Amino acid sequence: MSAELVSQATGVAMALLTLLAGGLLAAVPWLTRRREAFAVTVPESAQSDPRIARMRRVYLVTLLVISVACAAGSYALSLAASPLALSALTCAPVLAGLILMLVFRSRVRAIKRAEGWRAHAQRTAAVAGSAEKNAPKPLPLTWNLLYLPVILVTLAVTVALYPAMPDPVPVHYDATGVADNYLAKGWQVIAMPVAVQAFLALSFAAAHWQMLRSCRPVAPESPTASALAYGMFARAQSVALLVTGLVIVAAIVLMPLTFAGVVTPGQSLVALLVVCVGAIVPQLGIALVYGQAGSRLLRRMGAAGELDFDDDASWRLGLFYVNREDPSVVVPRRFGVGWAMNWGNPRAWGLAALFVAAVVAFVVVIGLLF
Repeated sequence: MSAELVSQATGVAMALLTLLAGGLLAAVPWLTRRREAFAVTVPESAQSDPRIARMRRVYLVTLLVISVACAAGSYALSLAASPLALSALTCAPVLAGLILMLVFRSRVRAIKRAEGWRAHAQRTAAVAGSAEKNAPKPLPLTWNLLYLPVILVTLAVTVALYPAMPDPVPVHYDATGVADNYLAKGWQVIAMPVAVQAFLALSFAAAHWQMLRSCRPVAPESPTASALAYGMFARAQSVALLVTGLVIVAAIVLMPLTFAGVVTPGQSLVALLVVCVGAIVPQLGIALVYGQAGSRLLRRMGAAGELDFDDDASWRLGLFYVNREDPSVVVPRRFGVGWAMNWGNPRAWGLAALFVAAVVAFVVVIGLLF
């Protein structure tokens, strides 16, 4: 594969990655639950308020325009081999989406005060009884054992290819595909792909655990339907996470293949970019079909005109959940698709510290291998 072809493929992949991520972010106001608008608790009927509807349209159009512009810029910069500028352009839609969300969140809060939208009673939890018990559940955590055979196969491939590897082994390449870092041939060459895979597998397993430990939001006016919708959403997310994780972890086998010269660095880079782009597609599909916490499955139900609860005070900037009275460690995200930690629970800080320790340990291990 020629350098020019690799550059073209990289540009297309980065442009698609930027466009898909930005498009998903632009659709967030339509994917969140109807009782929330730009991370503010509102009556479900408020979604038809022309002021809020206009904000959603402005948010969508603005993010789409920025995403298209950044995708075009990503393609151009990938051809010019400017990795730092390329990273900045890829992250630009996310930053723009955050700024817009905060601006519109402030406006929705002002509308909420002016309209007098207040909850008549504070609700801390909803019990769905048998409806919640019979709802679909995420895959059990034991499914993450599937990462073990993938790691063992990679280990076997690395050992089999070890005799064909040069000494020293090129382990890093610059933007033009020229090796700029080497590793003396030894056990570190065999351990490196396995260490990367183990870290990724643990990270995906931690995300899976987060789904299992999340509190299940149940609407008191429709406990059966809301429990079923959330269960279907959580199960689909767990399946997508497992499949995506297995594909990404399996893709690390490209490392020993590149070390031994079976594939070129350019081919390896293109394959990894294809995997990264493909990883977004399942998430995009689930978001569009189910919505955040299954909200799109409940769209045909009538919209409530009153607030049954209001937890705005527990959400800082609409992104960080802090509630010392809530025993939950993980809760559904307020703005976006997925889950967030309850930073008012000491266990959340313990888990965060554990994750930071794991990242530091991984960096140390990779440093020792080099």
